[in-house]
Amino acid sequence: MEERTAKGQEVDIRSRAFYKLLVLSGIMGASGALLTLAFVLALTNGIRLIWDAVPMLFGVADGTSSAVFVIAACAAGGLLVGLMTRYSGVRPALLAEELGEFTECGRLEPRSGAVGLLRGLVGLMFGGSIGPEGPLTGGSGALGTWLAERMRLPRPVVAVSSLSGMSGMFGSFLGSPFGFAMFTIEAGLEEGKLSWKLLLPSMVAASVGYGVFFSLTGYVFGGGYVFPPYEQWRLIDLGYAVPLGLLGGLLGLLFIRLFRPMRRWADRHRSRPVPLAVLAGLVLGVVGAVFPVLLFSGDANIQDLIDDAAAMGAVMLIAMAVLKVFVTATCLALGWSGGYIFPSFFMGTALGLAVHQLLPFLPEIVCIVCVMSGVSVALIKSPIALALIIQVLFDVRLAPIIAIAILAAFLLTYRTSLVERSEECSKPSPPRPHD
Repeated sequence: MEERTAKGQEVDIRSRAFYKLLVLSGIMGASGALLTLAFVLALTNGIRLIWDAVPMLFGVADGTSSAVFVIAACAAGGLLVGLMTRYSGVRPALLAEELGEFTECGRLEPRSGAVGLLRGLVGLMFGGSIGPEGPLTGGSGALGTWLAERMRLPRPVVAVSSLSGMSGMFGSFLGSPFGFAMFTIEAGLEEGKLSWKLLLPSMVAASVGYGVFFSLTGYVFGGGYVFPPYEQWRLIDLGYAVPLGLLGGLLGLLFIRLFRPMRRWADRHRSRPVPLAVLAGLVLGVVGAVFPVLLFSGDANIQDLIDDAAAMGAVMLIAMAVLKVFVTATCLALGWSGGYIFPSFFMGTALGLAVHQLLPFLPEIVCIVCVMSGVSVALIKSPIALALIIQVLFDVRLAPIIAIAILAAFLLTYRTSLVERSEECSKPSPPRPHD
């Protein structure tokens, strides 16, 4: 998938053609950031409407405080999600599948990306235990594909445009100009299908996306968290990172072992997407009615875990981690479109806090960051990209500890993935006569 001109010759990175690609990447990165902003605004207002304004009509100040309302809202969300799948005919795709499609095909199907974006938005509005990064990846990548194909650009340029849309989203939302470039390179590393030159357009797109998003919102990824301090760097913490990372990896394996059979069962009933999505909503609603902290993606609830950890106790924190695994796997397996990066951060934080309570001689922040790193790399399988993203959240002195934890969990879980890589590509729709 190297950058080539329409005549098939490789583009020199010092040539005018490559500089034009960088300009295109910046434009597409800005487009990805604007799409992310629209998604965030719609999600924020939708959550306020559903969980604040509507309950007020029934005399309830907060929808999450009413078990009946939680179950009803989650079931209603499942109904809407299922109807979108039924009438669009677009099967929900995981983040790993979207990255795999891009690696194999150099594009994302625009219609699938648009449906997945809207379906993910609806699911998150109604309390889905899913991350926004999955729908946003598909939606921003599909936007880049659609714009490039509308302009009748060559196929390699379509790939750069698609990558740039996704990079702009990741740069703006996760605050890393390198993270998504590494996601993409690591996804195609063993197959040798991606050129290293894609790193430069991706960096430009992510940087522009971050600049646009920050200038409009002032948002900084992880800026609202107050983590326990890391008092002093100690060599022994590198040793602690190994078992803690492995523990996180085991939790990630639990997620995979739950998700795979549930999705196989759901695939056998693929012709009935509405009952499947409603079932997921009911499961989510029942669990969320008892533990409201398990609703939504989990990113806003990480601080609640940290603040209330002492009162919750180790047993409850372990239960929170396992239940988050269960509800997120259920939502994703039964047809809710979403990601699993943010939920994995919640799982890792909960289990890390529990470990600290059981073994108080381990620094609390080391427990959190190592278990979080282990869970996320077990699910994402992109160790370098995740290290770059997770590092943004924590003290820079924790970088080598993060690296060791990620390496340990990656080696443990390397051969166990959420999905199998597909070799099929969605073909672009032929242009209409009036295009």
